[in-house]
Amino acid sequence: MFTQNLLITWRGLWRNKTYAIINLVGLSVGITACLLVAAIVLDELSYDKQWTKADRIYRAISVNTRVNGSDRFPQVFTGLGPSLKKDFPEVEDYCRMSVYGDRLKIGSNSDGVAVQNLSAEASVWNFLDLQITEGNPQKFVPGYANLVITEKFRQQYFKGQNPVGKIYYTMPQYGDPQPCFVTGVIKALPVNTHLRADVISIVAFRPKDDLLAKEEYGTFSTQYLLLKAGTDADKFSKKINAWYTKVTAPNKPGYSFQLQPFQDVYLRSDFADPQPVQGSMRNLYIFIAVAALLLVIACFNFMTLTTSRVFSRMHETGARKVLGANKWQLISRYLTESLVFFSMAFVLAGVLSQLVMPYLETYVGHQLVFNSYSIGFIWLAVVAVLTMSLLTGIYPAWYLSRPEPMVILRSQATTGFKLNWLKKSLVVGQFVISIGIIIATLVVHYQLSYVDKVDIGFDKNNLIKLNYNNWGSNAESFKQRLKQLPGVENVSIASWTPGTGAGNMSTEISVPGQSGKIRANYIFGDADLPAVLKVKLRSGRIFDPNLKTDVVNGDSIMQVRQEQMQGKSNEKVADIRPVIVTEYTAKLLGVKLNTSIPTVEGMPVGIISDFHNESLHFGMKPCIIRAEKVSEGYILIRFAKNHPANALAAINTLFKAAYPEKPFLYEWVSDLVNAQYRNEARLKQLFFSFSMLIVFLACLGLFGLITFTTQQRVKEIGIRKVLGASVANVAALLSADFVKLVLLAMLIATPLAGYIMSRWLQDFAFRISLSWWMFGLAGAITMFIAVITVSTKAIKAATVNPVKSLRSE
Repeated sequence: MFTQNLLITWRGLWRNKTYAIINLVGLSVGITACLLVAAIVLDELSYDKQWTKADRIYRAISVNTRVNGSDRFPQVFTGLGPSLKKDFPEVEDYCRMSVYGDRLKIGSNSDGVAVQNLSAEASVWNFLDLQITEGNPQKFVPGYANLVITEKFRQQYFKGQNPVGKIYYTMPQYGDPQPCFVTGVIKALPVNTHLRADVISIVAFRPKDDLLAKEEYGTFSTQYLLLKAGTDADKFSKKINAWYTKVTAPNKPGYSFQLQPFQDVYLRSDFADPQPVQGSMRNLYIFIAVAALLLVIACFNFMTLTTSRVFSRMHETGARKVLGANKWQLISRYLTESLVFFSMAFVLAGVLSQLVMPYLETYVGHQLVFNSYSIGFIWLAVVAVLTMSLLTGIYPAWYLSRPEPMVILRSQATTGFKLNWLKKSLVVGQFVISIGIIIATLVVHYQLSYVDKVDIGFDKNNLIKLNYNNWGSNAESFKQRLKQLPGVENVSIASWTPGTGAGNMSTEISVPGQSGKIRANYIFGDADLPAVLKVKLRSGRIFDPNLKTDVVNGDSIMQVRQEQMQGKSNEKVADIRPVIVTEYTAKLLGVKLNTSIPTVEGMPVGIISDFHNESLHFGMKPCIIRAEKVSEGYILIRFAKNHPANALAAINTLFKAAYPEKPFLYEWVSDLVNAQYRNEARLKQLFFSFSMLIVFLACLGLFGLITFTTQQRVKEIGIRKVLGASVANVAALLSADFVKLVLLAMLIATPLAGYIMSRWLQDFAFRISLSWWMFGLAGAITMFIAVITVSTKAIKAATVNPVKSLRSE
């Protein structure tokens, strides 16, 4: 019977090509979108699942308890891991490791080779399943950073050579080149890990780094703990904090610690300073939701078009019942048709998704860990096709098999209220989704436009930064030579640059009239920094490079502060050094110009307009700018608006003459600032692409529905024309019902989309307000497209000669 049903289905599709094409195109597009999103989702969810000990590895998180609100960051005191292993049997091992950009001196390239370096201590071999192919890298060679390279890196840069046992040099951002001893080769690290890297640098920490100071000072590092099997991480973290309270006694601890599962690091790291390889669980949910909506619309189309063909299928159903077919045989007949449609659409979608996959990988920035030909995926696809075809086809099949044969053959069957209600509900559902996605696209677009145009307190354009370096004793002379280049307005050496974080130092300060403390950001640079950034002065003055009292020696102050914390010095840090504060800071702290403020350890000489040193995701915080003698840091170069085309080449020439061993690396500050909103920009592209697909699918279904509606009302149209109705009257009559459905969809979609997008905007401390015109524009766009779609077919039906219409039978 199944073979016979297949044959009948194929003949029916061949006779009704319009119906078949609309359904196949709709289903294929919807399933293709789902396959592509499935590739992304499976890839994102696979991060760090491949390590055999992943379920026992946790990243240590610090929580600053001295400030109001939650202040979490993914680094802890360097001595925490060693101390925990010493005092707790639950800790099997610890590893301090992190990924950063580095450069290696290989071959004749003076700027070296850019690499992603996983810097870790020797215990990394106990954490990660690294497959050694050459050498003995597990044996640490003291005196060097031990470099372990991947096979891919070796083939790319050491083709025909054996680098194992040789020494190469890093080209650090500051300091002298450091020797690295190549101890072995491993297979490439998987791309689906947040520790994605080209090489691994095995380093040894100093003995003093393993100590944990009860005064809570020292360096911070990213640390991972390997807990013994059966350890409850939540209970153990409470145990750690109780222990740490005793460590810092009699003082109250300023930090507490949390344990983040290793497998959550990639998707659930919502910290201010992003990690090199990071995803977003929120964006993943959005991807899934949009793909599901696309598939839902495609299935709605199928159900709408199938139920719209009730009249054309009634006689076939009646004849089959007269010939002895029972209800379940008829249902299986129509379910077979549904299965054929979904199977054909899935095959087409598979081909389309493979063609689009390379572009998708370019979009996400790496190869996806996804195999559409695996046995597991094929079984999943088979189950999905069967489920979708059953759920989508069961109601039309049941409805078509229900009437008695004599009622059908006498043409007394009607579509009925329930069927009309279903069709209208499906159309409304499609356009609710379409309007909602268009509203989301508009909101994301205007929020990003707002971010791009909002006054951030400095001029990000025509400004470049040279990478962090130790500029040595000739830093000032190099800066002055840069200033003399044609097209260069000003130059500054600073420890901070826009787009790289909140500041180069932060501390907790007290606020008058408030309990607890808040975090304040400090920005250090030379006296030219405010002028180079082009901050807007509100009162007072900015730093004067000619005033020696404006510039302090930061190293000596830091040394005094550390000695104070260790109880080795009672010397009081001077609080009269000039600082510049933002308007927000001045208002919060009650700042008076030229009056020293112990809270900020300085004397404000100027107040500038609010200065967004962080992205607009975060609320305003106190910000203090201090001028210091800087010999290492970034160099910020401000160009004139009409600077010469060869200005960068001239800087490169001057740089190579002064620092021949250092790579010339620069970035435009505007790119750094915009990079803070990279996820939102991708979301905008996603919404735009999917909104076009969703509207296309909705209108495709609408076109099919108006096609069958005009076929059912062909005699009515002919009679109306004979009685004098114009083409416009007939077209308006046919379009009116569909326009009402779109209007209803607008009423439903507006509050839903408004609620969802208002929640999304809450991720921005500075954001646009939702306006009525956004919803009106989305509705107008959808209405225009829907009217064009319906009118095209309605006008064509209205222009048919009524004689032909009335002779249809």
